[in-house]
Amino acid sequence: MENTTENLIRSGLQETLTDVALPANVELTFIGNAYTRVCVVTALEKGSLLPEWILQHAGFVTALYERQRALLFRGFYGLGKEGLAQVVKLTSDGGALTYAEPSTPRTRLGDAVYTSTEYPKDQHIPQHNEHSYSGFWPKKLFFYCESAASTGGQTPICNSEAVLKQIPAAVVDRFESKGGVMYVRNFSDEMDISWKDFFGTTDKREVEAYCKEKKMSYKWLDNNQLRLSQIAQATIVDRRSGAKIWFNQAHLFHSSNLNTEVMRYLVDAYGENHLPRNAYLADGTPISTGDMEAIRNAYDQVMFRFDWEDGDLLMMDNLAYTHGRDPYTGSRSLLVAMSEEDGIDNYPESIPHMHFDNPTPENSGVHEEDIVANSRQTTSKHFFLKESRFDNSKVMLKYKLALSCRLLRMLELDEGSISGHISLKVPGSQNLFWVNPFGVLFDEVTPDNLVMVDENGVVVEGDHPVNVAGFCIHSSIHQANKDVSCIVHTHSPWGTLFSAFADCSILPIDQNSCMFYDNHVVYRDFDGPVNNLGSAHKLADALQGKNVAILANHGALTCGDELETAVMYMVCLERALRLNVKARELNTELRLVDAATALASREWIANPLGFKIEFDALARRVERQYPDITDYYPQSIDI
Repeated sequence: MENTTENLIRSGLQETLTDVALPANVELTFIGNAYTRVCVVTALEKGSLLPEWILQHAGFVTALYERQRALLFRGFYGLGKEGLAQVVKLTSDGGALTYAEPSTPRTRLGDAVYTSTEYPKDQHIPQHNEHSYSGFWPKKLFFYCESAASTGGQTPICNSEAVLKQIPAAVVDRFESKGGVMYVRNFSDEMDISWKDFFGTTDKREVEAYCKEKKMSYKWLDNNQLRLSQIAQATIVDRRSGAKIWFNQAHLFHSSNLNTEVMRYLVDAYGENHLPRNAYLADGTPISTGDMEAIRNAYDQVMFRFDWEDGDLLMMDNLAYTHGRDPYTGSRSLLVAMSEEDGIDNYPESIPHMHFDNPTPENSGVHEEDIVANSRQTTSKHFFLKESRFDNSKVMLKYKLALSCRLLRMLELDEGSISGHISLKVPGSQNLFWVNPFGVLFDEVTPDNLVMVDENGVVVEGDHPVNVAGFCIHSSIHQANKDVSCIVHTHSPWGTLFSAFADCSILPIDQNSCMFYDNHVVYRDFDGPVNNLGSAHKLADALQGKNVAILANHGALTCGDELETAVMYMVCLERALRLNVKARELNTELRLVDAATALASREWIANPLGFKIEFDALARRVERQYPDITDYYPQSIDI
């Protein structure tokens, strides 16, 4: 791009960054093509340390990344593995992730910082979204250039939305109509990485348990070999942009990705079913070489490459952009880190609907479990394709929060008093959340009287004070767990009674109770109202990533990454605790749901889509019972 274009873009960008100041000690420029663009942040002061600069300008970096999603920091002082780990922590919700289920060989250098893929320098690595072949992946990727190659060695990137648009619609439809992609891997000591390296263990029982947890099919073969097969999505909706993107690695796993001579040798020596890796459509149908070429052509059309400079750091969104590697000469050292784990369970509209007990290319036809899976997908599609009344704009979130207070009152979970509280993080902010005002009954809460408070308990917006206990509890949990967006705490009738039992662990009596199997903690350190941060920090630590806490002699608390999840957990929890109390009154031996069934039931019923469906249904009842709340329903969207 010419400098005039870069300056115009920079001016336009500044207009969108109204909430943060553009630092004077950096220059912003853009590099890219018609499809893929990278924002370059260049230091103007020699010797600037990147971790310190990011710490000083955290608001600016966050705002810029949210808008651009691919930032190249250039001209800053060298990082090394320790500095890279610092940058990851400063710019992520949580630290760097461990490279689980590796697809390629890497060396761990500490703090979950790795070398880039250790392939021979003369080999090309195709474009891919990291871990898009599995059920989980990182949201953010970091590439740090310790030393650039003599020639080549670029890390080409592609805009994922643009890639999808370049793939012929008929090809996309074939993948989506068949339910996604089936990846098949054959692990041996002779080819690719071993299953021991892939799973990080030599214990076959651990491998089998992991496969069952991750819905992988496995088969042990002769000579200590292992065959895995897994079905994953072909496309997914990028939540940040709302756009559908191409999100898989079929073209990388497919046998046509191999060199022709290598491919012939492997087929002759081992047979096609024993290739180290291959990809099929989810029902086992082979993918044509023509379709693979169309996909590769789409990447080539969108691809943008730049030359690395020593000290460069590329921070990019793993959904919005793909990456690869060009061959190179000389020495080249790139360090890699990943952060903010995400997964297919958070994208129920994209969950592949074809599932086989042993998904291999030989499986074809319709099985009974597929009929159930297809029926579930049809149900999911009905609710996802139906236009929702609730979006995630700030005004709508405040409406849903106020409505949730009314919902708890309607179901009599609030004691009819002023003690309960619900908090919800303010989008785009690291330390602000809304909470119902202290001294106001739940059926009096409206979007207008909600209080916005910061992590220090200061009321930033609103005319009411904050419940001290509520602030201590909510602030501590929000800070300790960045994935928690909403927290609900009540002294509900059955919850309070149940919390007084000597044994207040939730028994899996029915399928609703199974929702809390291995998903709740019992916090016994009750010393009166939680009116100090010390007690609140202990409670936050005790949650240990669970969604529910039973507070002994106090009540209950639920949390979730979305408002609907946290609220519906509280509604369902009260039902479960009522049955648990009644069951204990019977003083007879109970037939409990076994562990495996309880976990499977939890997976089936405790999912974001199910929570949204029931929340929407209860919301309609709330609006009928408290018609005044509908006066606050947003007429326009304020993002």
